[in-house]
Amino acid sequence: GYYLVFAAFAFGLAALITYLATGVSEFTPKLDGAVTASYAVFLVLCVAALVLDLRIVKYLCFAMGLFSLLRFIVFDINYITNLLVSIDPTPVTAGFVLTILFSVIAMGAALAAGILTKSGLEPLRKEDNV
Repeated sequence: GYYLVFAAFAFGLAALITYLATGVSEFTPKLDGAVTASYAVFLVLCVAALVLDLRIVKYLCFAMGLFSLLRFIVFDINYITNLLVSIDPTPVTAGFVLTILFSVIAMGAALAAGILTKSGLEPLRKEDNV
């Protein structure tokens, strides 16, 4: 679980950096503070999951990663709508695709870490230590 949380942190950081570097376009003239803050909280939760090694913290990390991705998609809805309707030949930008890809990988790693962790808030049963 440790390496998966570290991977979640690394890909979450990559998603945040990609968003900060490429988040401004003609459809979104400024960066959204809530998107940046939610990615920052995701990273803090990943660090907490590395230190505490509790299943619940890893699930919270996953939930915050999901919230960050959804917030990013909602903020860029004008861009997504323009791509789907094809009003003009606006191409899909690499920054947009990479932000989504990094976010999905980070969420998947956090979820896998939570699933594979044997320590939650409840004490371990004797059968779990086999």
